[in-house]
Amino acid sequence: MIMGHFVFCLVCLLCLSFCVGGCGSMSTPANQPATSAAIAYVAHSETHSMSVINIPADETVSSIEIGTSSATSATTQPSYPQNVAVSPDGTRAYVTDGVASVWVVDTKTSSVLATVPAGTDPQYVVVGPNGKNVYVTTIACGALPCLASVEVIDTATNTIASTISVGKAGGFLSSVTITPDGTRVYVAAGLGNDVWAIDAATNSIVATIPTANSGFSDVAVSPDGSRVYAAGWVRGPYVDSYFVDVIDTQTNVVSATIDLGNQEGPIRIAITPDGGHAYVTGEGGHVWVVDTTQNALMTTIPVSLGSPLQGIAITPDGTRVYVSCADTNTIYVLGTAANDVVGAIPSNYPLGLAITRAM
Repeated sequence: MIMGHFVFCLVCLLCLSFCVGGCGSMSTPANQPATSAAIAYVAHSETHSMSVINIPADETVSSIEIGTSSATSATTQPSYPQNVAVSPDGTRAYVTDGVASVWVVDTKTSSVLATVPAGTDPQYVVVGPNGKNVYVTTIACGALPCLASVEVIDTATNTIASTISVGKAGGFLSSVTITPDGTRVYVAAGLGNDVWAIDAATNSIVATIPTANSGFSDVAVSPDGSRVYAAGWVRGPYVDSYFVDVIDTQTNVVSATIDLGNQEGPIRIAITPDGGHAYVTGEGGHVWVVDTTQNALMTTIPVSLGSPLQGIAITPDGTRVYVSCADTNTIYVLGTAANDVVGAIPSNYPLGLAITRAM
């Protein structure tokens, strides 16, 4: 009788386990919190488009044409979407085309509202927290020599309100970020050791921050606005070294440097909503995870070995990190609980991406 009772219970447990697995209750790993609904917008340069992905289903639900892949007239240039930024209310997406324009998309109707001329090679873009201005890195060539610049777009009129010349002639800017209160915009030199702070009220440079680096690939600001994280590198005689510099926004000086090693260069950086971690994509297909409370490297996640990871964005609830890889035509999904790869989304040559809460 005892043996018969044991077998009966074992069968019941197996049936229960099968039912739980079949019903989908265990679709979220035990160590990974459920992810709140969000939307990812992804730039695709080869198909001159921006795709829309539902999170956490991770399904591409639509694709919006951003220009064309060739010049259609003497005044119309081709479009190669590079990066995306979304307004705080989620109603507008701003897409840089890497040629001469920023495209304004109505996210509710999935239609292009305006095309804003923005110098030469508009690349990186951020929207101010009040939604009134968009900041775009570009090159201004109205009068020689060409200068690295930040174009300020007035979102009410979709026109350029100001052009801020930054750095030296012939240089370029690798990134742009803005503090949560909207008072300071930070940009970094693609080649060179400077990070610049711009007063958003006057659209003027208020600080030039020197570092030991040879160049930067990206900058990101902490949620409380107290620190800027600048991913860059130092050229060595035999081997390059890679770092994240931590800049105190009150003093505009480098307060710490986090060593990323010398195996591969950083590309993009994003900070978790709670400010506790930074995720940095690499040229060799890894993602570095930095503990920002200790200013120390925690771990390195292998994602797409041998292929660079171009874009990165974190869900508003901080449970997932999305990174794009054009070489593999994939957007990889990382879980922040265990810092592992939890999914992969097929995507045609994805580059920059942005994530916002589902409205």
